Amino acid sequence: MNTPIPLNELDRTIMAMQKSQAAFPDFCRAVCEGSLWPLIPFEKGNAGDLIEIANGQPFPFVLLREPDGQAVPVFTSEARAEEGLRRAKVSKYAYSICHLQAMQFLEILGTTKFGAIFNKSCPTGSITIWPDLMRDLVSGAAFKPNALSQGDKLERKVDLLNPADYPTDLVQRAFESLRRHKDFRAAWVFGGEKDGKRGYHLFILMDPRDEAIFHDFNLTVQANRRPDQEIFLGMLDERDKAYVENFFRQAKPFYVAADYPLPPGAKV
Repeated sequence: MNTPIPLNELDRTIMAMQKSQAAFPDFCRAVCEGSLWPLIPFEKGNAGDLIEIANGQPFPFVLLREPDGQAVPVFTSEARAEEGLRRAKVSKYAYSICHLQAMQFLEILGTTKFGAIFNKSCPTGSITIWPDLMRDLVSGAAFKPNALSQGDKLERKVDLLNPADYPTDLVQRAFESLRRHKDFRAAWVFGGEKDGKRGYHLFILMDPRDEAIFHDFNLTVQANRRPDQEIFLGMLDERDKAYVENFFRQAKPFYVAADYPLPPGAKV
């Protein structure tokens, strides 16, 4: 009988992601810490050797074909890598396990077109990320909230959607994140365009405003969107009570906090 492998923080966030995409910001923070264990092709006699990775060398890591493209299998610990290979019934002479600092691995893979699939075939479940996110993790851009202005006004043309036409995956991810924080009071989704491309507009009522929480919500939505989707996030001015009440009368929200009192005439 195999002894269960103790969970580290990255394992826990990957497991949480299997239940809710709202755990995605926690995964992003955890994946930048410590070490990662990708696979490289097995070569007789290279166990324990130092592997030099330099510009101009052939790509060193194993690549697997996943539904959205090729990805490098990488694990949260050496024991987890051995577990994944064992459960996938991979020959012991197929791959070797490589050890890199997390930021080094993300920096290397971020310069390619390949993804990284974490803990493939492991009981933690798995998650795949792509180079654009890796680059933002390495640069720190993924963790920098944008200031939430309350003075700027922006007009956009949007299309009302029938609830039957909502982008189900997007709305579900957003809903899971919104309900985690009491500061989110309501949210709407519309059709429309962003930068000349067809997409979706999410409008959020937040009271009080919190830059860090809104940034985590934006990170979850943007990083998990489909490649063919463009998503714009807008914030209602919570101080303009008449405007907020009229917004409720014009369109039905897909999310309302349980303790938020709906204004008269709100669409429900």
